[in-house]
Amino acid sequence: MLSNHRPVIADAFSFRSRGRVAARTGMASSAEETKEPCLSRGLTRWYMDMRGLSASTSSLPLLFTLQPDDQEAVKRFYHLADRHMSLASCLLKYLFIHRTCHVPWSRIVISRTPAPHKRPCYIPLPSADGGENKLPILNVEFNVSHQASLVALAGYIIPGGSPTSAASATNTQSIPSPTETPATPQVGIDITCTDERARRGKSSIPTTEVDLCSFIDIYAEVFSPREIEIMKSNPTSQHSQAAVPLSLEGSIQYRLRRFYTYWALKEAYIKMTGEALLAPWLRQLEFVNVNPPEPAMDGERPAWGSPRTDVQVWMYGQKVENVRIETVSFGKEYVVATATRGPGLGTGLATWGDFRSIDIDADVAPCALGKCQCPK
Repeated sequence: MLSNHRPVIADAFSFRSRGRVAARTGMASSAEETKEPCLSRGLTRWYMDMRGLSASTSSLPLLFTLQPDDQEAVKRFYHLADRHMSLASCLLKYLFIHRTCHVPWSRIVISRTPAPHKRPCYIPLPSADGGENKLPILNVEFNVSHQASLVALAGYIIPGGSPTSAASATNTQSIPSPTETPATPQVGIDITCTDERARRGKSSIPTTEVDLCSFIDIYAEVFSPREIEIMKSNPTSQHSQAAVPLSLEGSIQYRLRRFYTYWALKEAYIKMTGEALLAPWLRQLEFVNVNPPEPAMDGERPAWGSPRTDVQVWMYGQKVENVRIETVSFGKEYVVATATRGPGLGTGLATWGDFRSIDIDADVAPCALGKCQCPK
């Protein structure tokens, strides 16, 4: 899996994840953001910023409402921030399934697709699907990512009446075609933290050309030679009329941000397909016209920037036309990439909802405790 080589403290591939989390995280939220989270008519995107919660309490709110296996998975993490991210990942998945499939919270069980992919998915229990001998309909597609206390979910409701069964929906091609569209919608999302190395200490931050190039070369098995070359190339100032070289420090910071943008794109794509680091086509998958999204702040608070949708996807030297992909920044540190393909989700089809903040107290608790007004 990509996370085996991921340049981050936590494994973002293992429990994959706009607005702000309010009271429970200690971060203010606007009136609009505390409304009941809406499901987009196309792609739904939710997120939780757990930094405030991890800074204020060691409690694990609503953990007891999860299935026993999920509770144990959350508590298995040693660091509090990792436990909170794992908890947020579960709560987002449960909430999405509850609101889309109208399943009681207590009956939600997160399954995984067959090996070797083992992607998290939801397969309704047979008794809830109208017959014990009938293959259940897999009617939602979702993916979750987390990094540095930010957790995000992207999900899509597969149109009703689809003949897709759980068995066929969980099948993914071993070598994705650059031209063919999969039979079912596929969604991938990934978060990277651009100051991840700074969090480890100043000694881990590249300060010279040699340091930076050596760091990028570590991932030569993940990226194509052209991508590696571009990531190493020295940028010029984007804010001057002439092509003025940046200072060494500014150049390194920009190139690190560009590297993490490439990483988010690469992992969002392979998560969409259900593949991982062992995919034989990994270095044949190339992203062209990649520019890191600008940091975005609302005063002292992180904000969502303008999405970049001009990235091109190439596979085996051919442009891939049936994939929609974008990058967007959250605050100064985060870059989020989303990728979709398949029926209803290709380029120019389903709308993509903005990232909406999910608050544990206001949004999740009523559903988790059986006090919501959601359709049954």
